[in-house]
Amino acid sequence: MKIAILSANLGSFDVPIDPVSQDTPTGFTKVHFHRFTDHDFPPITGLTPRFQYRIPKLFGWQMLPDYDVYIWLDSSFSMLRADSTVWLLDKLGSSDMAFFKHPWRNSITEETNHIEEKLQEGGRYITSRYKNGLHKEQLAEAMADTGFRDTVLYTSTAFVYRNTKNVHDMLKSWWYYQSRYFTCDQIALPYVIYKEKINVAEISENQYETEYLTFVSKHK
Repeated sequence: MKIAILSANLGSFDVPIDPVSQDTPTGFTKVHFHRFTDHDFPPITGLTPRFQYRIPKLFGWQMLPDYDVYIWLDSSFSMLRADSTVWLLDKLGSSDMAFFKHPWRNSITEETNHIEEKLQEGGRYITSRYKNGLHKEQLAEAMADTGFRDTVLYTSTAFVYRNTKNVHDMLKSWWYYQSRYFTCDQIALPYVIYKEKINVAEISENQYETEYLTFVSKHK
């Protein structure tokens, strides 16, 4: 069994920092790290780097096939400990996927309201990413589904998933909502998990405070 750790730094958005060499978890034969860059995934006409990076984020299992488990890290995060992969595999357990719970907000309604408030204030970080995005429309579709319960928000900066058909279907659905509403991918995430009946292991640790991951963003 093999594990792939994937990341992407397109348009030289961040100064890349590789994770330290990882211990191989029991039962696995290989841990491989790959960062997609403009060199091996050159700019696609019509796509911003910020949106293009979501292709390997959601379809790394197609682009680098034949791994059993994939770990995704946004370029703003890395691993400092050699046992970080072992720790994440333990968090995954027998689940389909594992996500960190959002450290500050608890629902997609709260996340949508946060984005809207920051846009109204003219906040640079949110405006540069989500101006004119259809975050309210995305929320409305989810809330119109009477079976959906808006009780959790996950981060999408780092997550783990198995190379299985039901996970593939979930990632394809996640891509649909991201391209349809072109906004923060966290807003669609709990709804897609619900629709695709994905068994998620929730990681309760704050992703910015855990000793296993480190925030390394150094924008050029």
